[in-house]
Amino acid sequence: MIKILHVLTDTNTGGAGVLLLNQLKHFDREVFDISVVLPRGSELVRRVTALGYRTVETSHGADRSFELTAIPEYASLVRAEKPDIIHCHGALSARLAALLVGVPIRLHTRHCAYPPPTLLRHFPLRQVCGALNSALSTAIVAVASAAAKNLTDTGTPRRKINIIINGVEPLRLLGEDERRAVRSSLGFTDADFVAGIFARIEECKGHIHLLRALALAGENSRLKILVCGRGSLEAELRRVAEELGVAGRVVFAGFVEDITHHMNAIDVNVNCSVGTETSSLALSEGMSLGKPAVVSDYGGNPDMVVDGVSGFVVPAADPRALVSALARLEGDRELLARMGAAAYRRYTEQFTAVSMTGALEELYTRLYRQKKIRK
Repeated sequence: MIKILHVLTDTNTGGAGVLLLNQLKHFDREVFDISVVLPRGSELVRRVTALGYRTVETSHGADRSFELTAIPEYASLVRAEKPDIIHCHGALSARLAALLVGVPIRLHTRHCAYPPPTLLRHFPLRQVCGALNSALSTAIVAVASAAAKNLTDTGTPRRKINIIINGVEPLRLLGEDERRAVRSSLGFTDADFVAGIFARIEECKGHIHLLRALALAGENSRLKILVCGRGSLEAELRRVAEELGVAGRVVFAGFVEDITHHMNAIDVNVNCSVGTETSSLALSEGMSLGKPAVVSDYGGNPDMVVDGVSGFVVPAADPRALVSALARLEGDRELLARMGAAAYRRYTEQFTAVSMTGALEELYTRLYRQKKIRK
């Protein structure tokens, strides 16, 4: 068997954690012996062990990619575990420890995409950054072409990068009566046209542009907004909704661990990101229910949604373009259904957890065989 150690530093269940949970459901356990390293008390400990996997808890590194005091602990742990492959999600301290200990195959996943600082894109820091990534990682997984571009822009050789798009488990499709009941419980009627945004409420996710788009909707529009998620800007966003006069048309649902009911309740999925977006799990989950999407052209969004086919791609931070796209879907139920069907096909062809995990298994196996041959 190929022994693999996954390392996450998250104490909460974020995108990287959800991604790993999806993978753990589908790994071939007759081929891969997988354990997961997590900070002590992490929410993920319970969820990983519930899937039948062993966890190893650490005292250092919680919610920090780099912590100097975490390196010796990771090094001791890795020496004891003796993995064939270590796969880090962020976790720079663990990557350094794996290099020091001499783990033969070292991977890390680039989960985010954002404009790199100018200094990192030019000599000499670009070369330094690229050399560091090359030394620390045998291979790198980028979850979108935008993430891969971030890496190459900062000096990482393209040959090191493997693009494996995020995949998700399909959500359960509710019957019409159950869906109607969920909408009613959220304050929506059958006549409402509901756009949902599923993201933490931070500036980079662009919620404010959706509120401004709502304020631009015509008097006869039935558009309403469902906001699922929490964040540091929630109070500010509620205040803006009041100022724009749209508070009565926005429902703040808070953090929702299982979004099945809420995703079923909406008519269209929205992603307004203006920073750090790769291949959105919420977009894929919406596609699994046949929900078309309206997304900004930031990061990996254009790779997720085929403009004019499975939804619309609009310029980032452009409320007028956003409301125009939403109005087209609101006013044309046939278009809404056609794009929804295309979104579902795209999910089944490209964004399932099974296909993602299979691609990762192929990478593990290829790297393992290459190391065995070299020995």
